Amino acid sequence: MAELRLTMTTEARKVLTDLLRLIAPAAARVTVNRANVPAADEEIAGFWVETLTAQASEEARLLSVAFAGAKGDPAVIVLPNEAQALAFLRALSAVRLALRDLVFADVTDAQLESAEDLDDESLPTEQRHALACYACFGLLQQSLIAQLNPEAFD
Repeated sequence: MAELRLTMTTEARKVLTDLLRLIAPAAARVTVNRANVPAADEEIAGFWVETLTAQASEEARLLSVAFAGAKGDPAVIVLPNEAQALAFLRALSAVRLALRDLVFADVTDAQLESAEDLDDESLPTEQRHALACYACFGLLQQSLIAQLNPEAFD
């Protein structure tokens, strides 16, 4: 069982949940676009795209529901088994990749991963919110990976 503690206000979690609902379809598209879907067989390719889209959409829904349903102070998201924790991790990754591709296409990976290097005062409000989400989800990914595989960061 994995637990994620969210030290953010209820209002911040609500904003994050709303953002997740908005970006979920884009995250599913990015997941499919980044996959190496075999193009040789149209039927197989169609099946892969359909399956990946459905899985990514369900995982984004899981992420949104988990944030909306987090309880306590700090709020805690409980992931009862490894399969759900891995789905949550994939959903975090999909959202981060969607933000990377759609909002920060003109920013280098190095700048994005060390967000303090970005001059966020000059960024539009939407990009500042997206940057905060990107960084927050990165921290959640690290926490989850550390719980699933404690040796991962050694």
